[in-house]
Amino acid sequence: MDNMLEERIGDLIQKALSSQSDQGAFKFCFENSIVTDSMMIVLIRTLELSEERLLEQLVHRLLDKQSRGGYWKLSGDDEGNLSTTVQAYHSLLFSGMISRHDERMKKAERYIQKWGGMERTDTLTKIFLALNGHIKWPRLCHFPMLFMLLPESFPVSFYDLSSYARVHFAPIILAQDYRYSIKTRWTPDLSHLQVEERILGGVITSAWDAAVQFPSHLIYHARKRAEQYMLQRIEADGTLFNYATATFFMIYAMLAIGYERHSNPILNAMNGLKGMFCLNESHLQNSPSTIWDSALLSYVLQEAGMAQSSPSILKVTYYLLQHQQTKPGDWADKRPNVSPGGWGFSEGNTTHPDVDDTTAALRAITVPTLMNPGYQTKWQNGFNWVIAMQNKDGGWPAFEPDRKALLLKDLPIDGAQSSFPDDSTADLTGRTLEFLCNYAGLKMGHPSIQMAINWLVQHQERDGSWYGRWGVCYIYGTWAAITGLKASGVANDHPAIEKGIAFLKRTQSKDGGWGESCQSYEKKRFISLSHSTLSQTAWAVDALTVCQHQGDVLKRGVEYLLKDSFTKEERTYPTGAGLPGSFYIYYHSYEIIWPLLALVHYRKLSEAT
Repeated sequence: MDNMLEERIGDLIQKALSSQSDQGAFKFCFENSIVTDSMMIVLIRTLELSEERLLEQLVHRLLDKQSRGGYWKLSGDDEGNLSTTVQAYHSLLFSGMISRHDERMKKAERYIQKWGGMERTDTLTKIFLALNGHIKWPRLCHFPMLFMLLPESFPVSFYDLSSYARVHFAPIILAQDYRYSIKTRWTPDLSHLQVEERILGGVITSAWDAAVQFPSHLIYHARKRAEQYMLQRIEADGTLFNYATATFFMIYAMLAIGYERHSNPILNAMNGLKGMFCLNESHLQNSPSTIWDSALLSYVLQEAGMAQSSPSILKVTYYLLQHQQTKPGDWADKRPNVSPGGWGFSEGNTTHPDVDDTTAALRAITVPTLMNPGYQTKWQNGFNWVIAMQNKDGGWPAFEPDRKALLLKDLPIDGAQSSFPDDSTADLTGRTLEFLCNYAGLKMGHPSIQMAINWLVQHQERDGSWYGRWGVCYIYGTWAAITGLKASGVANDHPAIEKGIAFLKRTQSKDGGWGESCQSYEKKRFISLSHSTLSQTAWAVDALTVCQHQGDVLKRGVEYLLKDSFTKEERTYPTGAGLPGSFYIYYHSYEIIWPLLALVHYRKLSEAT
């Protein structure tokens, strides 16, 4: 087994190094829901752009993703998803490259009609259909325009939302207020997918009619505030916060307020989106994961024994230092006296840092570079920023502290519970705790550390697991929580650790690995997959290793990671979650990063014993 272990570690290291660019970054595809590909097709046609080759590639990929039953899946093990299927069907017709009478489209049509038609799609799909003239806007009215004018001190305001939600809803609210929709010669007729109007539509329409009776000057100022919020957050590449979905809505909002289709801001945004393609330009990433992948791989390679002074590590370190954010973002509203110092998810993002990317980057920055006083300052700014982002409850959020959305998260909008607040999560809290204790030298007696320990202990599930927000799902959260608690000095015989390990042992699959379905998010409990996955097995193995757990469970998990080959499902099942229940992610980097980390840590444990 020792020879196999060394061979696999060496192989993974070589795969990682082969992905490094001359600039030092590690380049992998961030593969997400087909919603980005579908929206891109529609916008290319709506804006009358000459992109036939790109359209052909997008159409081909969508058709390739269609299941035999005519539907499109969300996560891989579901039996089709209505919203995803409507998005794909709509965009394929919009492309003009496939007819409604094609048998593949007939199958999709039957599936959509069987499951309730356009009426039953999720909120964002309905918004996109409204923008393209298929559904009337008033039925979607949840945020009147004057919502933009409510002060932050009010019981509910725009700034109660997480920054991720705000950057999407600013353009949506603006387009909604104008009741904007656009039809072109490419717009397909979807009336055959529409079912009978429900009573809810009339109720919301009445609410809308009441809301628009406010004085015109207030409506004007609210529109201007939404417009400025959006325009002030456009990145150098023309995109909004470097998110494809937010950029799509921004383009529609620009059209709503009078921008011409071929105006520079709109064309710049489309060019920025074109720069976010991967898989031979057949898939549009919602947000390229270059910073995340580069930071994690640098850290893991160093864990594997690569010298901090090696050319590969130094290159990625300088790359990361160059992309530390130096401008205050929305987070500064809550922490006005804190200097910028975080990192974002993608290199095109300059004002929207997040805690996970920041701790990943700080782990990766090497000791030799810190001998430079300027680099020491950069590292210290990053450390200070992470500490400042801690929520009052002791946990860490993704983007900004204390954005609770207490009243807004209960609105009847899909994903509101998971995307409107920026709550503390076990995965962010555990990983931040691990960084602060293992790499920043903080100890259990430090107030921030003790608060985080308390938060994790209090938020453990009854079955011993922890819920992971950004990875799938209970395995991810449990790994992060256990590694964080262990780094802080919590003993193996602590009840939280014992219960967490028991959960992992109980959920091991027959093949020795671990596999968890994205349906865990919807069921709010652990749902096993019919197969294991590389990422989830690596997380479980790493958690067991950190606890120095000896026995057959760990051995079988390691043997799974050392297998000669893996099926496509084992490698590519989504193990990331952008919007649980709607938007899942397959990180191409993960089949290297997490198995390599787990095996390296296992090797260290074996050598120590």
